[in-house]
Amino acid sequence: MSTFTRPPASVDPNSIFVRTLCEAAAAFHDGGEARGVGRDGASDAVSFLRAGVPAVEFGPLGGGHHGPDEGVAVASLGVYKRAISSFVQMLPDRAGHGRAGA
Repeated sequence: MSTFTRPPASVDPNSIFVRTLCEAAAAFHDGGEARGVGRDGASDAVSFLRAGVPAVEFGPLGGGHHGPDEGVAVASLGVYKRAISSFVQMLPDRAGHGRAGA
């Protein structure tokens, strides 16, 4: 019997993408801090990382991932949307690619 295995995804916490995402998300957390955590399970992020494309997992609150009781906290979707929008707006300046005249 063959077992499918894949090494874990490892993301540099000092990456401009990770730092900017944490900064963007922090503004929408009561504690004012967003942090990374290790997760089990599979993710497409591994494939992107292997190809040299920066990737992280980030999403709304929920539980029961990939199981029969998987769900998302609907109330967290607005916060998730605002954090992602903020990240996209902040990233060009943080990465040194700000838009001229913007």
